[in-house]
Amino acid sequence: MNTYPIDLRNNLKDTKFISSSVFSNSIEDNQILSVENEKTHEVFVFIKDIEKITILQYNSTLFLKRECVFLLQNLKGKSIIGCSFNKVGDPTLYLTLAIPSNNMYDIVNKIAVVFSFKFNLETKTHTVSNFKFPANEFAVTTFQTNNSFYILAQHRIMHGLIVYTFQDAKIAKKGFDFSSFSFQDRKEKIYNFNDLIKAYPIEKIDVFDYNPLDKVVKESKLYIHKNHIILTLDHNHKKTQAFDINLENNELLEKNFPKSVLQDLKKMSNSFYQDGQLYQINTSKSELLLDIKDFNSDLTLKTIRVLNEGDKRSKNAPLFIQTDLRNPNEIRSPKRFLQHLQTLDIGLSVFKNKENTFITFGGVAKPKKQGDSFQHQNYIVNGFDEEDEVFNQNFSTIEHFKTVYFTRTLDRNFDFLNQEQQPLGINKLYYFLSTNKNITLENILKFKDYYILGYYDTKLKQYVMRKFADGFY
Repeated sequence: MNTYPIDLRNNLKDTKFISSSVFSNSIEDNQILSVENEKTHEVFVFIKDIEKITILQYNSTLFLKRECVFLLQNLKGKSIIGCSFNKVGDPTLYLTLAIPSNNMYDIVNKIAVVFSFKFNLETKTHTVSNFKFPANEFAVTTFQTNNSFYILAQHRIMHGLIVYTFQDAKIAKKGFDFSSFSFQDRKEKIYNFNDLIKAYPIEKIDVFDYNPLDKVVKESKLYIHKNHIILTLDHNHKKTQAFDINLENNELLEKNFPKSVLQDLKKMSNSFYQDGQLYQINTSKSELLLDIKDFNSDLTLKTIRVLNEGDKRSKNAPLFIQTDLRNPNEIRSPKRFLQHLQTLDIGLSVFKNKENTFITFGGVAKPKKQGDSFQHQNYIVNGFDEEDEVFNQNFSTIEHFKTVYFTRTLDRNFDFLNQEQQPLGINKLYYFLSTNKNITLENILKFKDYYILGYYDTKLKQYVMRKFADGFY
């Protein structure tokens, strides 16, 4: 699609990175950030090494419009965390001090100083300022919307969330008080807000990307949808407790969505927010139920019994189990699948394109608690089950990570489709990544109705942009 030759001033041999739909971050000094100016629909690519930042500006049809190279001091040890655009389209890039971690949550969580690099692309000049993060606060996550950069923070003592808005090197702060709300877990234990988030840490969900099961099984999830921050809490099996933070009028609204009652009172549940709708999953050893609700009106749009222990094997919706990195194996019985699911943390991942909604149901092994014996772990040990129809082989005395899952497709009327679907652009993108060894610093950007994969080719020493769209091409 597009290429740009560049020789990054650092050794990329052992570079480790974290991929995101907005940026790719690493503990090394080479980074790439690609982002869309939401007003002009131009795409900006920021390429950073230890001595310079290169800015590539593409127009809305992705032809290179401008390139600027800024030689800068003191870039070593700093990580890009986002950017914003002012009214004339000039970018401000935000960096923080890097820490030795491959986990983006660790990097964001330990933000102490934010360095703002404000660029004027006409005059090719820049100014630098910094913001010291308050000691009594810590960052939860970062995001970009409406050409602004945001840091969502939590106060260490007061019960609430704080939104910092960075725009054109200016900073605005707004607090949201959660102290008046009550929180109760599945065992009817009462929490205040800070203790709840400590017990159930917030997981940021990317609404434009496929989110793997190990992310969506978390009980506390955060979504950015247009001008809203949506926080969903599923620590209680009776309801999904949700909060809507409106970034335009700074209102905080609580919403509660009751969960369906199953025949077996011993159940597990979770939810997923996507494009104004809340998808709730409820499962027991005998059934799996899906409720689809309108987030704004609270109305139930559809209730679907997805699996029942008495169901026959479906060729249109095969059920899978996977251990470690082995190839998945099919589970022949819905009853057996539901039994496996009861030993795991459950969740669902919802992904949409223009036509259909794709849902992955499943569960992953629960995190091991210190001091637990093998018998209490939700891992496969020495052969998971002597009568298990999928895994009847013997394993050595080690733990094996287990995942069970299946995928269904919904049409616009929330009916399941059984015919073969066209390949998704995001799936083709990830397949391309898995089959190419010279890619590093990859960056995924949702643009118009397709995806742009940007990356550094270590062999050709160039930045590359590739387009991936839905369909057989």
